[in-house]
Amino acid sequence: QLVATSVEEDVAFAPENLGVPQKEIRERVDYALDAVNMTEFKEHAPHMLSGGQKQRIAIAGVLAMKPDILVMDEPTAMLDPSGRREIMETVKKLNKNEGMTVVMITHFMEEAAQADRVVVIDHGRIMMEGTPKEVFSKVDEIKKIGLDVPQATELVHILNKSGFDFESGILTADECVDAVMKVYNNAKGGAAND
Repeated sequence: QLVATSVEEDVAFAPENLGVPQKEIRERVDYALDAVNMTEFKEHAPHMLSGGQKQRIAIAGVLAMKPDILVMDEPTAMLDPSGRREIMETVKKLNKNEGMTVVMITHFMEEAAQADRVVVIDHGRIMMEGTPKEVFSKVDEIKKIGLDVPQATELVHILNKSGFDFESGILTADECVDAVMKVYNNAKGGAAND
């Protein structure tokens, strides 16, 4: 939630309320804005930013608290594709570069497919968990509980039901293209040998 008239004031809000010394607040704000690639916007008014930028400022506000774990509930909801991409890049950067544990709740399966680990919960019960490839290879089970799978996974699943033989665990468009080309080249090579 954005509460101040400038981005840097907003990020400093929670540490100030906790009585963090001013010098440390300045360091935390600089760190947090840098972590979400928003340093150049520190003097801007939060209400003038795009949806994705506002989300990144909200994340910076949490980072200024120096958490060990960042838990985000639908952080890309109501953002356009560009804003969603910005948030996912920020989340990946925090995890990979900063070593921060990130727990993200999402209904966007393309985003879930980018995680190191996926847990599918239905009505408070863990239905399945594992790597994205392990979880999303169970297309019928996932659909049975009312969730979707990444589009590339869905396409390969449909093609396999139509008689093709694609490997399971395809999550991205690039992986899908590679798999289609592999099947095409194998079929073409087989036809040439007939």
